[in-house]
Amino acid sequence: MNILRNGVIFCICMLAVLLLSCKGRKHDAAYYMEMVDSIRKAETVKDIQQKAGIYDNPVDAWFDTLAIHTLPIQSAGSNLWQIGHFVSVPMTINEYFGYPVSAHLKALALPKAYRRPVFMVAEMVDSITPRLYLYTMDSRHQPIDQLCIYEQKDEDREDDFGQTAMEYYITSQYEITLIIYYQSHDRERKPELVNSRRFIINRDGMFEETIIEL
Repeated sequence: MNILRNGVIFCICMLAVLLLSCKGRKHDAAYYMEMVDSIRKAETVKDIQQKAGIYDNPVDAWFDTLAIHTLPIQSAGSNLWQIGHFVSVPMTINEYFGYPVSAHLKALALPKAYRRPVFMVAEMVDSITPRLYLYTMDSRHQPIDQLCIYEQKDEDREDDFGQTAMEYYITSQYEITLIIYYQSHDRERKPELVNSRRFIINRDGMFEETIIEL
């Protein structure tokens, strides 16, 4: 408790100095007073540091820079810009998603599920082709589970060749519907439904498959 009390006093003092130094700016007084109230309500020193914008770990700082995209989200194919503002993942962060430093990743934050951080990560197969995953993480940004929600693959059949593609839809309750279809090289043929599956995020942060009700 002494550590927490000292942390609160220190942060409030620092904010007071900032407040006095910014008197000439519009809205600064109200902004800093709200921050002081927020810090007073913090339960731990870590909460105080985050609310005041202070980070011991640069990894935590980077993850907190990601804007949160609201749900629902509908598949936009390979057009990432239609989904939201993806940010390039620094090479030093790649390992948190299970990738080597050489991988080219982009990330987008989503609303938490059962207080667990959720991210959409695009692995750039080439300069224009992404493979999309959903990641759930713990409070230390260690991955709990992942689910591929979009990719394209070439497919050779006995009587045809073309591509299989995966599309997705994510509801505001994190019901994730995945649809896999085959498109012949002959574009006059209609896409063929291959499979459809549905997942939810359970309380343990795992992607759990559920039955699709017809």
